[in-house]
Amino acid sequence: MAAQRLQSLLSSPTHDLPMFHDGSPYHTHQKCSHCFQVQRSHQAKLSLCAMCRVEMYCSKECQKAHWPAHKAQCKVYKAERLAVAEKTGIESAQADCHAWIKYFDTPIKNCAIAAMRLPETPHMERTEIFSLTIHHKGDPSRPVQQRFAVIEVARRRAAEFPPMSTVFQGMKSYPGFCERGKVEMGARFYGCVRVGILATYGPSVDEPVAVIQRLNHFSIDDTTARAKIVRQDWFMLFREYVEQGARIKFCCGRLPGAEDVCCCGGWVHDEEKRKAFSGTKN
Repeated sequence: MAAQRLQSLLSSPTHDLPMFHDGSPYHTHQKCSHCFQVQRSHQAKLSLCAMCRVEMYCSKECQKAHWPAHKAQCKVYKAERLAVAEKTGIESAQADCHAWIKYFDTPIKNCAIAAMRLPETPHMERTEIFSLTIHHKGDPSRPVQQRFAVIEVARRRAAEFPPMSTVFQGMKSYPGFCERGKVEMGARFYGCVRVGILATYGPSVDEPVAVIQRLNHFSIDDTTARAKIVRQDWFMLFREYVEQGARIKFCCGRLPGAEDVCCCGGWVHDEEKRKAFSGTKN
């Protein structure tokens, strides 16, 4: 009964929009960039790096330990934040992008899973990327979910991206993220899905004054890969989620009569697995 109640809560929508696929809603939590403790853990209260305002850490000790690996990218993020703010006149331009992505994180990932159509085209995630283009509406006082308009929702071949783009350059990290997925999921690992996001700014969508590009990865297991698509127009369904400011309801905590569930599956608390995860390249 406890397992049935867990599944029921996982599948219960908070709105009248359908799910993207018939599997359990996929979701992740923010993690410490060094020790990988997830946000929902009792010990993990994550704070942003004050310089780049992107990476998150559960303690000053973790931030200090991660600095040698983070130093170069930290400077890149900071320079981007200052440049985009200057070009747009919007101090929070970069933060708005990150906040919007965070707000719609679960719809983005579940739409990406549906877009890959894995039951019909096994391992399409190896050659295709879920691609989003969004445009800032110019008003940072809007609720975070309303600060960007969706311009394009698509599935694109990885080879289509320009060689100098952030998305194309980020593909070099793909094997490393797959290795992390294998550590995280073990024998259940199926593959690593990529999400490319282009955020544009300025009066004109066609001639933006500034852009932000991101390439995100997330691993899926073989059960998720078998999930069947609910609506063939998954791209329109995503737009409907954004228009309604809708998110996907899920529950992964303690339930009456059920064991305490941790989204990491326990691997973060396994020292050997955590070391293996830290040792993978990205």
